[in-house]
Amino acid sequence: MSQLRKIQLPEDLCVKAEKWMAARFTSLEELVTFLLREIIQDEDDKLDLQEEELVQQRLRDLGYM
Repeated sequence: MSQLRKIQLPEDLCVKAEKWMAARFTSLEELVTFLLREIIQDEDDKLDLQEEELVQQRLRDLGYM
């Protein structure tokens, strides 16, 4: 596992998040890690789609599609 960093979050937000996802995650850290990974993956997927669209447009411009 990589090194861990400490972050500070509002207490009321933490309590609500822990109650909201208590059945799925064993800790607030696990929940935050999951959410950050999902956000990053979504952004990576968007970039991949943008790159694919750019390649397709270039192929169309060159008459290959």
